[in-house]
Amino acid sequence: MLLVLRNARFRLLWISLAINYVGLMTYITVHGWLALTVTDSAFWVGATAGVGGLGLMASSVVSGVLVDRLNRKKLIIAAQLAQASIALVMAALIFTGHVALWHVMMAAFLDGTFLAIKMPSRFALVLDVAGRENLLKATAANFAAMTMMGIAIPPLAGYIVEVHDVAWAYVMMSSAFVLSAVVLAFLSGVTRSARVRKASPLQDLTEGLRYAVSNPQVRALILLTLTSEVFGWAHETMLPVMAGKVLDAGPRGLGYLLSAGSAGALVSTLVLSGKGEIRNKGKVMTVGYVGFGFFLILFAQSPWLPLSMLLLAAAYASVAVYETTLSTLLQTAVPDEMRGRVLSLQSFTWGVTGASGFHTGAVAVLVGAPLAISIGGGVLILNGLRMVRGLSRRFLEEQVQPAAGD
Repeated sequence: MLLVLRNARFRLLWISLAINYVGLMTYITVHGWLALTVTDSAFWVGATAGVGGLGLMASSVVSGVLVDRLNRKKLIIAAQLAQASIALVMAALIFTGHVALWHVMMAAFLDGTFLAIKMPSRFALVLDVAGRENLLKATAANFAAMTMMGIAIPPLAGYIVEVHDVAWAYVMMSSAFVLSAVVLAFLSGVTRSARVRKASPLQDLTEGLRYAVSNPQVRALILLTLTSEVFGWAHETMLPVMAGKVLDAGPRGLGYLLSAGSAGALVSTLVLSGKGEIRNKGKVMTVGYVGFGFFLILFAQSPWLPLSMLLLAAAYASVAVYETTLSTLLQTAVPDEMRGRVLSLQSFTWGVTGASGFHTGAVAVLVGAPLAISIGGGVLILNGLRMVRGLSRRFLEEQVQPAAGD
């Protein structure tokens, strides 16, 4: 976090990111709950998240081309204003009593679409402003902003839903996205990405995909991210069901769970942001990956809200270590002119988190949400243990080096 104090431009970017996370955390807290309220079905809660994931996945690869060709700051501002508009429409529908399931699912799809533009733009902009030498600290500070808002906002959003009306949560969401865009507009010195050579958007897209597939380090990191999103982060789509039907804690309980998870992640990111350069990033990354699955299994079996909060905090502390080191390795493994397209593939895997709501919701209907989450955690542990030796050997060095073979 010292980078926030010492670098004025990064500080402005960080403030904008923090405000943006107010909107994001509000969305995560209330949109699944709204789906549960409208349908009273674990399947449709998962399907709503799945539609959002499909929107993110459908736009991610194309968004990478935009990030490498256009001004990243302007892309983020445009996406934030679009998300603000969607939230206002949802608020109006709820206030007037006209909200239906298809509205909830359409909003999820559109939000995922614009999130696909915003995420790779944001990560690329972090490196542009902070510099490669500060990337691990800047990435950790970015995660810290997200987790701090993740601690404060879900309980507030849950309170608003329970005491007032879910529509007011969407008003808060819209306001946060607009304010974040206004703050970001003051960031100076952000220009269009430098182009090494002229190429059509289709050529850029093809080149980016070919690079990601042919580069052993990038391919391994993207595939590792994919497994954690499909089997680990799938639990997120079931948190409204866990809070409402398993723990009987209501929307406030959902807010407490999300807040506790973010608190655990905050501890990890603060430790990482204050540390010097970590040499054995591969080992650290793998420990976090396996720990995520282990604590998810324990969380899924807990019948008591305080214990569930503690276990989810431990799971998120683990995944914060894993994701921070993975993002650092991924960005430092690629040339600047290819960064947006590679990061968009990472965003694509994040879209799988939402899309996993389809199968997680279906499994939850058959065997219950706790077992559905436990299955995903178990897959992470098995896959992590299988990959420990290979990942640790491949990423032992301070910088990712070209591998002799895959």
